[in-house]
Amino acid sequence: MTKDARRKQILDIITTTKAVTSSELSAYFHVTEETIRKDLTYLSGEGLIIRTFGGATAKETNESSLEQRNVYNYPQKSAIAAEASNLIQKSDLIVMDAGSTTSALAKCIPENSEVIVITNSLDISVILSQKAGVTLISTGGKLNTKSMSYRGDMVKNAITLYNIQKAFISCSAIDIERGIMDTNEEEAAIKQCMIAAAGEVYLLADSSKFNKIAHITTSGFEKITAIYTDCGIDPQTADIFRAKGICLKIVE
Repeated sequence: MTKDARRKQILDIITTTKAVTSSELSAYFHVTEETIRKDLTYLSGEGLIIRTFGGATAKETNESSLEQRNVYNYPQKSAIAAEASNLIQKSDLIVMDAGSTTSALAKCIPENSEVIVITNSLDISVILSQKAGVTLISTGGKLNTKSMSYRGDMVKNAITLYNIQKAFISCSAIDIERGIMDTNEEEAAIKQCMIAAAGEVYLLADSSKFNKIAHITTSGFEKITAIYTDCGIDPQTADIFRAKGICLKIVE
């Protein structure tokens, strides 16, 4: 197992169990406690966990900051974004929600593409404001400084003004029975509005999001044109989704 894969699993364990000791992780991964301490120090330094004497605990908040999400699984998110960018054609009118993978997608949009992008993400707005030949429509609204996203009725009202061709959305968790989930009611409501307004809907979600549960069910899979994920997805999980008729694109 690679160092990055081990750290990802450690983060998943801490998120699930809320607290763990270095000795427990050492026994689980069959590595030294010194190796585990280095892993925990790294994860703590990235703001993903809280270091304690002899171990670590999960962050108390349910909603990760954009900075935390941008760090976690960055190579996978970048690969998903690069592949999904091929869906964007010249002069498309698209909407993008506030997420680390959609921010990565914004970086892939070429200059002079004449694409019109509606977004409630301040991060995406900053990225696209530096690209010539891309029209940016920021929804405005009440800014959440943790997610760097606009929320509230102003966002939903802005989205409903347009006949959107493609929506690119993210999520906190995916489950075949419960659907697409998020941790925040306001974010979920905005994504529901985006899904309803768009002709095609693409969900960008790295493999760590599958078979997880979050507080709010945002949507089922009926209006999802395709899900883009990475090759870390469990093959059995991929088979289950495809057996349900869900279009799943796995990016290498």
